[in-house]
Amino acid sequence: MSEIRHNRLTNEWVIVAPERASRGGNLASSGKLAEPPAYLATCPFCAGNEAMSPDEQYRCSGPDGHWTLRSVTNKFSVLSPIGQVDLAENCGAIGETVNGVGLHEVIVEGQRHSLTVNLFSIEHARQVLEVFRYRFQAFYADPRIHHVIIFKNHGLDAGASQQHPHSQIVGLPIVPGQIVDRLENMRRFYNASRRCMACAIIAEEQAHGARIVAENVHFIAFIPYAALSPYHLWIFPKAHGACFSEQPEETWRALAQIVHTVLLKVYGLLGDPPFNLVVRSLGPDEKHTPHFHWYISIVPRVNKTAGFELGTGMYVNPSIPDTCAQRLREFALG
Repeated sequence: MSEIRHNRLTNEWVIVAPERASRGGNLASSGKLAEPPAYLATCPFCAGNEAMSPDEQYRCSGPDGHWTLRSVTNKFSVLSPIGQVDLAENCGAIGETVNGVGLHEVIVEGQRHSLTVNLFSIEHARQVLEVFRYRFQAFYADPRIHHVIIFKNHGLDAGASQQHPHSQIVGLPIVPGQIVDRLENMRRFYNASRRCMACAIIAEEQAHGARIVAENVHFIAFIPYAALSPYHLWIFPKAHGACFSEQPEETWRALAQIVHTVLLKVYGLLGDPPFNLVVRSLGPDEKHTPHFHWYISIVPRVNKTAGFELGTGMYVNPSIPDTCAQRLREFALG
């Protein structure tokens, strides 16, 4: 029999219905692109094509002086970096308007067009996270920015429009409603229990054990009890902290190690699926917030959503979280 589970952290309900896995047509296409070449003349992110994306904001360089990672202004930014934030006159029941001022960059994760997750080293993963950190801090230094999101779309079904490995970072002049709702949800839990909800979840997952995928001294990766989709993963720091960029220096390599391990397992077990990776965090000025705990969400796009999800706000997960976690945990890396 299926179960209806409540994801306490997101305040969302999910129907865990493993019998749906045998229903024809319930899995999305892989969305994989053709095997990429090492260099593509028309790619704006390949080494040698820097003139196609000239507005560089940040770079990491190797011992030879050549760049290894770059952050450039998104040519098709969803927001404009020019101007001030103005709240237009309230439009009553229709809504309200804020002019679209903000920041939007693309983080090019390497020179090679053919670089994929299975080819990343732990050190390269650490460098990617380092660029995330520096751009995150730079975005929050802009007084117009009230919320920053870092995300990676890999594969067509995850929304990627460029094959070259890259991530994106967006600085918004408002705090999105989803963030406001989750913060309020976590605040209510904290006020009632005097405990951080995420810290409580981590303790329960460690005690249960079956949904843990990987773990090291500083971080834990697991599939939540009410995962919204198959192989939906969370990576949390074990020590409480509300801001991604403000974690202790000695933890960054451990973060790179667990992200690297989890992505390799997802890549190997599921065959390079499309996925979304999102860093969910408050800003540096809110690093001591007691009720919020930053984390990374990784969502392989192996299941379709349709009218039921749209109409109810609930998800149908045709897999058992414990089983997915066991398969990833036991998948041996070569």
